[in-house]
Amino acid sequence: MEERKFRFLNLMKFLGIVLLLILISCKKENIYYYADKKPIKDSTVIRFIDDELEKLKIDPEEKNLEVYTALDSASYKNNADSIRNKIFNKSLSYNLKPQYRKAFDDWFREKIIVVDNRTGKIINYYSSFKNKKYDRKDVSLSGLRRLIRTGSILYRNPGTEIPGNYLFEHSYPLVSGKELEISRDEALFLSKFGIAVKESSYFCNFISFQDAIGLFRACNDGSAGKPFVIDRIFKNGKKIYTHRNKLRKIFNKESSEKIRYLLSYMKDHSFGAFKKQLKNTENLIFFGAGYDYFTMVNDGKYTYFIYISGVVVTNLKKKEYKVILPGMFKRIEIQYYNAIRK
Repeated sequence: MEERKFRFLNLMKFLGIVLLLILISCKKENIYYYADKKPIKDSTVIRFIDDELEKLKIDPEEKNLEVYTALDSASYKNNADSIRNKIFNKSLSYNLKPQYRKAFDDWFREKIIVVDNRTGKIINYYSSFKNKKYDRKDVSLSGLRRLIRTGSILYRNPGTEIPGNYLFEHSYPLVSGKELEISRDEALFLSKFGIAVKESSYFCNFISFQDAIGLFRACNDGSAGKPFVIDRIFKNGKKIYTHRNKLRKIFNKESSEKIRYLLSYMKDHSFGAFKKQLKNTENLIFFGAGYDYFTMVNDGKYTYFIYISGVVVTNLKKKEYKVILPGMFKRIEIQYYNAIRK
C-alpha cells in the first residue's frame, strides 16, 4: 500500500514538473496598443502593424511583444460603412444590379491612412481588406511621375520655372514610352527617400503607401521623413525599440513654395464642381493606375491617403466583374475625406 502511494506521489510530481515546463515554454500572444493604451483588436490593423514589425526586422511570430503605436483609438468604420452603402446605391443606376450586393461588400476595396504632418505619426488606419491574399500595399510610381519629376528638377535647381498646370494631367489612354522613363537625376532624387528603382520605367516600379505619403509630405513642407505607426516595443518587459524622427531637409523655401502652388493649382482645377467640398484643404494629388485610384489630401495639419479599387468582382469562378466609373471616384474620395478628417 505504502509503495503504491509512493509511486502515485512520484507520478504526480513528475506530471507537475511536465505541466510547469509546458507553462514556462508557452508564449503569450503579442499585445498591440493604441496611443491611449487601449488594446487593438481589429485584425486588419494588426496585420498592418505586423508588416511594419517585419520592416524593423522584428518577427511578429516571436510573441511576448508589447507594441505601442501612434494610432488613434477612435474608429471611423461606421462612417466608412455608411459611405459604402451610398456608393452601392449610386452604382445601381448604371452598372450594378441589386443581386450584386454581397459581391460588392466582398470585393469593393478601400484603404485610408491619416498622417500627422508635424510628427509623421500615422494616427488612423482603415482597411476593408479582410483577406490578406487580396490586400494592396503599394502604388505604381507611374501615377506619381510628374510630382517626382517636378521635385527632382527643383531639388537640383530651385530657380527653374515650371508651368502652373504641369501637375494637372488629364487621363490619357496612351502614354509615350519616353514619358515613362526614369532619368538618372530622378532616380537619385528618389534615393533621398530611401526608394530604390529597379527598372528604367516608372510603370515597372511600385512603392509602399507610406513611401507615397512621404513623397507628398516632402513636397508640402520641404523635409523627407517616412510616416510611422510603431512608437516603441517591449519584449518580456524590456524595451527593444523606440522610434526616432529622422527628418532631412530636401527643398529650400523657394522650391517648396513652387511645389505647393502647383499642387494647389491641381486642387482648384481637378475637382471642378467639387471645389467647395474641399475648401478647407491646402492641396491634393489625384491619380490612378488601371482600376486603382489614389488621392492624397493635405489640409495643413494632416495628410490623408485614400485608396479605392474600382473593380467589383461579381462572380470569381466565371471571372465576371463590373467597373465603377472613374468620375464617381472623385465624389467617393471626397466623401471619405469629409467623413474621416480630424
